[in-house]
Amino acid sequence: EGVRILHSSGLVYSTAESVCAALRSGRGVYWSRSRRSLWRKGDSSGAWQRLCRVAVDSDGDALRFTVRQYGSPPSFCHRGTLTCWGFPSGLRALQETLQSRRGSAPAGSYTKRLFDDSTLLRSKLVEEAQELAEAEEPDDIASEAADLLFFALVRCVAAGVTIADVEAHLDARALKLARRPGNAKASRDSAAAAILSDKAKRAADKGPVAAWSQAPSAGALA
Repeated sequence: EGVRILHSSGLVYSTAESVCAALRSGRGVYWSRSRRSLWRKGDSSGAWQRLCRVAVDSDGDALRFTVRQYGSPPSFCHRGTLTCWGFPSGLRALQETLQSRRGSAPAGSYTKRLFDDSTLLRSKLVEEAQELAEAEEPDDIASEAADLLFFALVRCVAAGVTIADVEAHLDARALKLARRPGNAKASRDSAAAAILSDKAKRAADKGPVAAWSQAPSAGALA
């Protein structure tokens, strides 16, 4: 599947002819100033784009193309990166790492264990959510949130879900006029408590030395 791009990938030129060609074909089509002709992105490189949306900026002098980028790897830049501003960082960098590790993680690695063991991943999600809820200092909150986001991204990547898919749901919810009460679900609280209780029991059975572990950072976990 291609990568839906909701952040800036590059700066290109367009003409009325190239915009019409893009809309007709449903692909990323631009104007090449060097060749003075249409540039159908990916015709020679294989890194083509499916056009999702075209928007005009507030001054009416620039267009924003929202596209789904294809290719191996899916790259907008001629240097093989998704954007012309170098390699991604933060959550998108983690997503790319997990997507790569999903099919190539070595046997015995922690990431492979998470992909292969849904019970372990579910337990870690519950555990990290509890630790985030209990954190008080700003740096501790940021650290626990990073851990939770790591495991959440593992869950997403395992299911073929991207950050862009999550963002699309957030944007759609922001447009809703009616809101649900948002109360806590007692059944979910009970299920989470059971998972944490079972984890504590298994840790106690292993003894105090084996039960203690230093939680690695989200980057180290990948």
